[in-house]
Amino acid sequence: MNINSRDVLLTLSMNEEGQWMSVFKDIKGKRPLAKEEVDKAYQENKACFVTICDADYPEYFKARTNPPFLLYYYGNKSLFNAKYRLTVVGTRQPTIYQTDTVYRLIKEVEEALNNEVAIVSGMAAGLDQISMKAAMSVKAPIISVIGSGIDNPYPSDNDGIYDYCKSGKGLVISEYPGKVSAKPENFLFRNRLLSSLSEVMFVAGGKNRSGTSSSVRLALEDNREILALPCDITGDDLTNSLISDGALSVLSASDLVNSLKERYNLQ
Repeated sequence: MNINSRDVLLTLSMNEEGQWMSVFKDIKGKRPLAKEEVDKAYQENKACFVTICDADYPEYFKARTNPPFLLYYYGNKSLFNAKYRLTVVGTRQPTIYQTDTVYRLIKEVEEALNNEVAIVSGMAAGLDQISMKAAMSVKAPIISVIGSGIDNPYPSDNDGIYDYCKSGKGLVISEYPGKVSAKPENFLFRNRLLSSLSEVMFVAGGKNRSGTSSSVRLALEDNREILALPCDITGDDLTNSLISDGALSVLSASDLVNSLKERYNLQ
């Protein structure tokens, strides 16, 4: 049996539970692999996967620091190159105003762009779920980027979103194989993928020191367009800080639509 690059990356990923640094050390150290290890990796993996060595691996991941060596996925892989992709990030505990406004805005964006906007988010409780459910309500595509094993969606109440992705109406991706449990550090590392996947990030709410703020920092490093939803000025709110620092404020769906058209050159 000839072991090729896909075999190596799958086997190392399975052995190291998708941990980027561990896989990197194995590659750098030229860790030898036995045929039995490779066979076991293929037997235990249930998901589809794409590696950094494959021709159809997304170029925007290659352009960033620490690109994923391998991504497990279910669903419609062509959504990696969807006509428009909009990353939505925000608090897990949104206000009624944030919930209602984000749901309405996403539906209006989809209507304006013929349901061709793939909503990219982390599938977390709160505004991640709200934005994805808004897209799902009009049968638009979604891309879920999870920080747990590809066969272990987190949180557990996300079955509807996960199943929508697996059905081919969307796409769910993870660097972590099988039933790997959710770990806080994996979610923070996952955020770089949320940034890379889209030219535009819509920040719908969150605190100045939060997981959402880490996603924003990565998006700024990647030269992504940042848009923010204005919120109550009396609290600790990241979106108002971003607007004060120069981010575009979202006052209507047209603000998001115009940014998507401009960044994807599809006016």
